[in-house]
Amino acid sequence: MTRPAIIPAGAWPARMNPAMSAGYCGEPSVESFLRRVGTEYPKPIVDQGRRKLWLKDHLDQAIQPESPVSARVADAALDL
Repeated sequence: MTRPAIIPAGAWPARMNPAMSAGYCGEPSVESFLRRVGTEYPKPIVDQGRRKLWLKDHLDQAIQPESPVSARVADAALDL
């Protein structure tokens, strides 16, 4: 049985379970998200038995890799 991804009403939390992480990354199911963990997506920050949590910031880095333009903008901000 395939578990659906979850998209919450309101804001995305800082730490997300597999269903929310799958929804955040645009995966159709939890299983499709979990198949890509360790390659396309990071491993969970909390991995205690059945309890697995991903940080939103880590998922952001995986789905939006830094471009040369954003790197220059970040560097310019440090100069200020």
